[in-house]
Amino acid sequence: MSGEFGEYENAEFWARDGWLPPWMKKIGPDYFREMIPMIGEHWMKRPDWRTHIQTDAGRANLRGQLVTRLSQAADVFVPWLAQALAMDGLRVLEIGCGSGSSTAGLAHAGARVTGVDIKGPSLTMAGKRLSLLGLEARFLEAEHTWLQEQVDASRFAGPYDLIVCYAVMEHLLIPERLNLLALARTIMQRDGALLATFETPNRFAPFDWHSSKVAFMDVLPDALVYRYAKAHSPRADHPARRKVALHPTEEEELYRFGRGVSWHEFDLGFGIANLEIVLDGYSPRSKHQKNYRSDDAYEAALAALFAKLDPPVPRGFCRPSLELLLKYVPRRP
Repeated sequence: MSGEFGEYENAEFWARDGWLPPWMKKIGPDYFREMIPMIGEHWMKRPDWRTHIQTDAGRANLRGQLVTRLSQAADVFVPWLAQALAMDGLRVLEIGCGSGSSTAGLAHAGARVTGVDIKGPSLTMAGKRLSLLGLEARFLEAEHTWLQEQVDASRFAGPYDLIVCYAVMEHLLIPERLNLLALARTIMQRDGALLATFETPNRFAPFDWHSSKVAFMDVLPDALVYRYAKAHSPRADHPARRKVALHPTEEEELYRFGRGVSWHEFDLGFGIANLEIVLDGYSPRSKHQKNYRSDDAYEAALAALFAKLDPPVPRGFCRPSLELLLKYVPRRP
């Protein structure tokens, strides 16, 4: 018997014209019945969400949080990692776990995940999601300002085999990015952990597939991006086009919405010569990404330029998304 949300409570409905891995097609109605109102109230944050999810746009938004992001994590990210790592029993620190879609994908593969995010609705959703799926993970709450200063790595005792930053770095201010990478470097040195970034838009991509949907936006200065997006971004929800500001400055509006990342942050965080690329976006499993299209000629030209730098920058930093599994190998001066 269907409940309040009718066919939305059936995995077959979401699989019919969307993306669902085989194991998710067996998910019972309780997952959908309980996650849908959580998504409506905590993520959509609009009083008319019940009506909204009946529209094409609302249903698409619901699908993303309900099944698509989890499907991508389980069907793309985890198999990509599994090319280099045994997932069962893998000790993972996931920084910026959000509402738990990637956490669930990792946990389903057998990883022992500690998810970290700022206090609020996302962690509530993450805990509920894992519980409804019959999966286990540990969640740690952080203050909203926790990355604004250097973080004491002893807060994350571990040991860990892998640090995951899935679709998170692009939403951080530059000092926060550098503090995150400093924390990762300390844990990598301490535990021998690897660092994985995934679905992280590249500042040097020819098209901003993540935020503005406009060509070459991420290489522009913030003030110009804000004004150009206001005039040309097709996204009505872009900060430059919204009627209500969510953050105190234009700069923070842009970064919280998403600004590209490049090898420069990693060079400051580790020294680019100290990073060994275990996997990158050219690894076979990464080719299944659905969020963006690559430009082989552009990437080849960029790689040729990067190779001439001193030290050379690995070609993985040429992809539209920085999908990187990194090992820290400090070089002697």
